[in-house]
Amino acid sequence: MAVSWRSWLANEGVKHLCLLIWLSMNVLLFWKTFLLYNQGPEYHYLHQMLGLGLCLSRASASVLNLNCSLILLPMCRILLAFLRGSQKVPSRRTRRLLDKSRTFHITCGVTICIFSGVHVAAHLVNALNFSVNYSEDFVELNAARYRNEDPRKLLFTTVPGLTGVCMVVVLFLMITASTYAIRVSNYDIFWYTHNLFFVFYMLLMLHVSGDDWKPYKLRRLYFIWVCRDIQSFRWFADLLCMLHNKFWQENRPDYVNIQLYLSQTDGIQKIIGEKYHALNSRLFIGRPRWKLLFDEIAKYNRGKTVGVFCCGPNSLSKTLHKLSNQNNSYGTTFEYNKESFS
Repeated sequence: MAVSWRSWLANEGVKHLCLLIWLSMNVLLFWKTFLLYNQGPEYHYLHQMLGLGLCLSRASASVLNLNCSLILLPMCRILLAFLRGSQKVPSRRTRRLLDKSRTFHITCGVTICIFSGVHVAAHLVNALNFSVNYSEDFVELNAARYRNEDPRKLLFTTVPGLTGVCMVVVLFLMITASTYAIRVSNYDIFWYTHNLFFVFYMLLMLHVSGDDWKPYKLRRLYFIWVCRDIQSFRWFADLLCMLHNKFWQENRPDYVNIQLYLSQTDGIQKIIGEKYHALNSRLFIGRPRWKLLFDEIAKYNRGKTVGVFCCGPNSLSKTLHKLSNQNNSYGTTFEYNKESFS
């Protein structure tokens, strides 16, 4: 017998529409969070350390937070009774939708179970990567205290780790006691274990508040210095090294992007040594490729205003002034300023 679309829409349409909205919210939230931690410049160094585990752990956490905030609503009997008896819900279709509240509760519960598995697996990989990829350059970012630290210490001696383990135990008890066999044989077990939701949400609040993986805003300062010889550079090298080390210790490694250019190579080996180790990779021979540099800055500052400050000969000033006035495909505006000490 053929299905009547009008009848199907009357009986099932609202339910499937709500399901589609819920599913879209989950997919969108997962994908946006995944991209943020995968491509966001403020998470660049953390992503270098943890890789895909970072993206999956945070994306799954977003889905878990959404469903943990929704799963209790379908079981609020006072709320359901109020909506059923309220004149504010006149539509019979909407009233019938309230009868599906238990189904939606179960759907959210299954989703929490699935993404809890993803979240736990990702964090196990993260704990291992924190230990294996430990670097003194990322002390503030790394949860480990030294290289090859036992990953189990990160799970059982930190607030996020310990509360996460406890939440997994509570969730496991609630899941197993929710099976049909247990509900039929001993409903009291199901009832009492389900009341552990209060403990679960208390742990969840501690888990979220104890998570110290905070991003840092990438407000970058590009410091480009062009010198003729190594002697002109040496008097400022100590200060640059101090600033570099300071910002890395403060979890702001990208606050200053230092690029040093030497037009002459005589005596360059004298400056490259352990004392200036932090600047070795930032020392180049020749002159900056200004157009590429402006394009890079525009790309990482889309739609923003970037200040350009020049202190140098007129030829350099004209070049930078011209580049500042050119259009770019990123909507970035360059405001040119010139300083002269001569």
